[in-house]
Amino acid sequence: MSRAASTPETESSDGPLLAVEGLQKHFDRADGFLDKLVGEGGKIRAVDGVDFSLDRGETLAVVGESGCGKSTLGRTVLNLDTPTGGTVRFAGDEISDLSGKDLKQYRRRAQMVFQDPLASLNPRKTVGEILTAPMEVHGIGDSKADRRERAKELLERVGLKPGHYDRYPRQFSGGQQQRVGIARALAVEPDLIVADEPVSALDVSVQAQILQLLEDLQEEYDLALLFISHDLSVVRQVADRVAVMYLGELVETAPVDTLFAEPSHPYTESLLSAVPRIDPEHRTDRIVLEGTVPSPADPPSGCRFHTRCPKVIPPEDSSADQSAFRAAFSFRNRILSEDLDVEAIRTRLDSEGRATDEAAVADYVVETMLEADPDSLPGEAADAVREAADAIASENHDLAERVVREAFPSPCEREVPDDTRVGEQHVASCHRIGDGD
Repeated sequence: MSRAASTPETESSDGPLLAVEGLQKHFDRADGFLDKLVGEGGKIRAVDGVDFSLDRGETLAVVGESGCGKSTLGRTVLNLDTPTGGTVRFAGDEISDLSGKDLKQYRRRAQMVFQDPLASLNPRKTVGEILTAPMEVHGIGDSKADRRERAKELLERVGLKPGHYDRYPRQFSGGQQQRVGIARALAVEPDLIVADEPVSALDVSVQAQILQLLEDLQEEYDLALLFISHDLSVVRQVADRVAVMYLGELVETAPVDTLFAEPSHPYTESLLSAVPRIDPEHRTDRIVLEGTVPSPADPPSGCRFHTRCPKVIPPEDSSADQSAFRAAFSFRNRILSEDLDVEAIRTRLDSEGRATDEAAVADYVVETMLEADPDSLPGEAADAVREAADAIASENHDLAERVVREAFPSPCEREVPDDTRVGEQHVASCHRIGDGD
């Protein structure tokens, strides 16, 4: 298959192929029937101010926990989801407002490979029809026979047989279906492919084959690849650079070797600590994050990671060490975020044969919500923990929240961290960077 024969003249190679600045994608919570019924509105900030660039022939991996906005980012870059704000420039041209012929041309040059290959392939169409349909839409090939020949060449190129042309998707294994998905993306000869968890549903041996295929095709066609994944072991094999995403924002971006060797953000450190390592000398202590990812409808103030961060910064006048302050700060966050039912606590205490008066309820709040011995805290901190617990026991939740806010402040929850350059192509957003820590 000759790529040059049917590809429009490309623009100057100066500058990145893809440049994303301040990209936002917010969803209206009131769009759903249940939300309308219970009167819940507001916005889901799936992507909330993302900047990155991607060069021709480069692979940028976007990693993070489920629900952090990775897939929405990929869809918004391709204009499958309309951006709420920010800009996406492809080869220097803004794509957010494209329509008609211009949008069609962009869709030819930027394609997507989906996580579930079978769900993305029309079960009523043969593989040949799936591959030739986009060629026909975009005017690729001189005739039906030419497109058929191109499709068969593509099947061979992705490791399938020309004879598979007349088969249906259900007749293939998961790995073969993903090869068909890759062939479909290549059918229109794109410059950019967004691969959304392309191997997560496949066996490990098949994963390796698909990853090698993507690498070979990228080198052959000079493709830019935006590779979305939660698996850092996979990312290390394929990426040139890595962007770490948390709750709609990028918290760290670096070349892949730099990120694995010298992570700067505590969230990145926690993700890397979970990566299996064969060499004992390269193993690190597992960093288990406390709590759950906050709702993107109501993200935390300041640094969005502060509610789970194991390295949250104490106030300047704090006399507590890091572990003691972290325990007190975690207590603070739980008081602020959890809906404590005093009657349910009394029922629990009664079932255990314990007293159920206010003092007993306060004791229970401390022992279940403070992950440290109260005696390990400085006097003022221990007093604040007890005062907040007493307020909960008397069902004065407003007082409890006010006490913990005043007693356990942190720059992390009050100020949004700046993007700080750590090294060449290495940027991180953390208050600790530059503080000598």
